[in-house]
Amino acid sequence: MSGPVLLVVDDHANTRAYLRTLLEHEGYGILEASTGEKALDLLNSGDGESIRGVLLDLKLPNVSGIDLIRPIKERRPTLPVIIMTAHASVPTAVSAIQRGAFHYLEKPLSEEALLDTLKNALREGSHSDQKALPKEAQWEWPGIGPSMERLMERIRKASRHTFPVLVTGESGTGKELIAHTIHKLSAASGEPFVAVNTGAIPKELVASELFGSERGSFTGATERKSGWFEAAGKGTLFLDEIGTMDLSTQIALLRVIENRVYSRVGGTAGIPFTARIICATNDDLSQLIREGRFREDLYYRLNVHAIFLPPLRERREDILPLANHFLLQTMAPSGDITIEFDRKAVAALECYPWPGNIRELKNAMISLAIERGADFPSSGHCLIPADWLPEPISCPEETGRDPSASPRTLREGEKEQIRKVLLETGGNKALASRILGISRKALYAKLRDYRLTKDED
Repeated sequence: MSGPVLLVVDDHANTRAYLRTLLEHEGYGILEASTGEKALDLLNSGDGESIRGVLLDLKLPNVSGIDLIRPIKERRPTLPVIIMTAHASVPTAVSAIQRGAFHYLEKPLSEEALLDTLKNALREGSHSDQKALPKEAQWEWPGIGPSMERLMERIRKASRHTFPVLVTGESGTGKELIAHTIHKLSAASGEPFVAVNTGAIPKELVASELFGSERGSFTGATERKSGWFEAAGKGTLFLDEIGTMDLSTQIALLRVIENRVYSRVGGTAGIPFTARIICATNDDLSQLIREGRFREDLYYRLNVHAIFLPPLRERREDILPLANHFLLQTMAPSGDITIEFDRKAVAALECYPWPGNIRELKNAMISLAIERGADFPSSGHCLIPADWLPEPISCPEETGRDPSASPRTLREGEKEQIRKVLLETGGNKALASRILGISRKALYAKLRDYRLTKDED
């Protein structure tokens, strides 16, 4: 096997034989599996280390190809997986891409599309390995602007040490993705990554969920239970919505960070804690400290390496590349379609405030693909008009704005809005930032950018 080795997973022997003949002629090495279990066994074997790509049938005995993507990616995060199916549909394609598939091909396979897809998949897999960035990070942030380039550098720096990291930013900006990227780049990438949304756990159960509990420690505790701290092992424990944690649990967390030992609820035995802690919040922890709802000493313990994710509305240069990327990944897994948003659609995308940030943009493009999938050509170029965009994204003409407004005009509008709110609040920047829906840090940055000095206010 002199060329790149591919794993073909299909329960039909004729399909496997056809692909072997075609791909070996093109210089590829081929390994075969007729079931999902055999595919995973091959990936875990010595031969599995040589595999550079997977061609995976959607319909397999006892398992769906969709459900096989995740265990494959857990073993080999940068390994490109291409789904093949004779029963194509937009929802299935969306599901495959969301779970990490590189592309989605319809049967009967087009030889040209298959070979082009393989070429692109192997190039991306090699690129991911060289950059040592997990594929999910590249998937979310293609063609990043200067602010995101600086963010990636901070992520790389954070991955080189094991000190706590505090990730802040609005909901939907990708805080868990940041944590996962740091973990994948770190020396502990082969260890568990455990994500816990502390805000989703009832306050009376947070301690037992995190630290575990002994039998009889509280009503309903009928047996010893391990917690998320134990599950993290030597890997990474990601605590989301840390600002919602009650004060008693904050004290326990502070002790764990200081002593690297914890005890189960109702227990006295000390259990070593070796994982790295990454916390995230969309709350203003400084304000919570002033209100007595968050411990200042814990804040300084967690805020060793701080990473702030700017909201999407503050980096509009990324909106169009992200929209193109999400839509192409959803609608054109074979690479046969090129897309472009028309002038009004571009204006609408860039004017919309995106309160849900990247998550909202991604879901909007998936919704567009589902609602308008039948209107896309099977190949060639597709120009997307503004009226294809899902609500509430609207064209500037519909909101009373000039659709031909330049970025300078939009910039002036934002500057005038900030000036107006500052006048209304008497220069109270804390109140102004809440009215504007941005952080105070972002407001101060805009004041410097727009040269709104104290005298001007």
